[in-house]
Order: sequence, then C-alpha cells, then structure tokens
Amino acid sequence: MDGTPAPTAPPAPHKLLVLATIAPMACFTKNVAGDLADVAMIVPPGANGRTFQPAPADVQKILQADVVIENGFGFEPWMDKIEAGGLKPGAIRILAARGTGPGIPGLPGDPNTPPGPPPDFSNPSVAAGPPDPHVWLDPMMAIKEIQNIRDALMARDPANADQYLANENRYESTLRDLDDTVGRTTVDIQKRRLLCPDATFSYFLSRYEFTVAPDAMDADATLVTTGSDTGRLNGNGRPIVIADPMESGSASADFYERATLANAGALRKALLR
Repeated sequence: MDGTPAPTAPPAPHKLLVLATIAPMACFTKNVAGDLADVAMIVPPGANGRTFQPAPADVQKILQADVVIENGFGFEPWMDKIEAGGLKPGAIRILAARGTGPGIPGLPGDPNTPPGPPPDFSNPSVAAGPPDPHVWLDPMMAIKEIQNIRDALMARDPANADQYLANENRYESTLRDLDDTVGRTTVDIQKRRLLCPDATFSYFLSRYEFTVAPDAMDADATLVTTGSDTGRLNGNGRPIVIADPMESGSASADFYERATLANAGALRKALLR
C-alpha cells in the first residue's frame, strides 16, 4: 500500500424539500418533481384542506421547506398566517391556481384571479359570492396548475430545469388524455341537468357541458360531495351522484387520475339509468 487515501464518493446532491397542501397539489407536484425532490403533503388524508389547523410540528416542517405549493384562491387560509411569520430564506410559495381563468370559454379572469365568481345556484337573484377555488377538478385548469408548479421548481432548482420541464410535459400529456377520456365517458349522456347544493363542481360541469338546474323539479339528478348527508335528498325520486371534491386524499402520484375517472363514472352510472 502506498498510503494514498482511497477516493471518496462525491456527496449526494441536495434534494429540494417540497411541501404541498392537499392531495391534488401533492399529486401534481410528485409528477413534476419526479425523483429530484422530496415531496410531502401537509394535510393528512381524512382532514379537510380548507379547515385544517396545522400543529406546531406541521408549522416547523413548512418553515424548513424549499418550496411550498398550495392551490390558493382562499382555499388554505391557514397558510397565510404561516407565511406572515416568514418562510426560510430563499423559499418559494406558489399559488398553483393562479392564472387558470384566461382563455377558457365562458370563464372570465385575469392572470391573478380565479375564473370568475360562480352564481348562487339556490337563489339566482342574489349577487355572486367569492370565486370557488376548486379549479383542480377541471383537468384543463389542472394543467395550468402543473405549469405553475413546474415554473416554481425550475426557479428554485435551475440546475435541473430541463428535467422538470420534461416531467411536466409528460404529465401534461397524461392530463390531456384524461380530459379526453372524461369527455368520451360523458358525451353520450342525455340527462345533463344537475341540482348542485354548492358550486364545488362548477368548473368540472362547465368543462363537460353539464347544466346546473335552478331547482329540484328541473333536475335529472342531484350532485353532492363525498360525505354529504344524502338522507334529506332522497324524497324527490331523482338519482343522487356522489363525487369526490378531492379536498382530502392520498398523496399518490395517480390520485388525481383515479379520482377524476371515478367522478366521471359516477355521473355516467346515475344519469344513464
């Protein structure tokens, strides 16, 4: 032995710590980040992303993140309080829903606002309330969200910008295929008038050309979110469609596709009776 020290392996490159608020944001981020970042979901499965109250341990983890991704448009008001205290130096907070409105027929908006306030379906004479934040339920709006996530990761980690771009291109193609599949699943449904207790699915329904009925007498079915009390709705004799608003769920990379296809299937099953 000549006493020359054995070569040491170069240190592993630092991975970004990226935190996403809810299941759709975590799913989108995992597909864009690939293996370049450690992606975790802040709101655990079963908890409501809108009303979530982060524990001190959650806040500490958020303050360690390189990138924090949320939907925005008022869906995660608890994030505003955390950011007011300051994220770590160099960290980026991205509102993924920013800019989802422009260019979508019938949905006005500008780059910094939602696609217009949905009407109060229970009382059309009442002025519209705040815009509904559930833009992720429309796959084409979801594509804008993943583009915003891509841009944030490229800005924070420019050395890997080409890979983030390639990952986003692949996933965008997947969501375009998903949009096509949902369109083909729903296009031959003749009964298309839905009574909606709230505006949660307004963007999804607009995308696939369903009509929101003004009252139960004019509806083919009632569309409610998972976990709703459906007992009081059974008296009108019309089908009840239960769909997942994706406010809670797993952080798996295929969560969004599975949930969207399940929602389309639920509509088809109820309305083709």
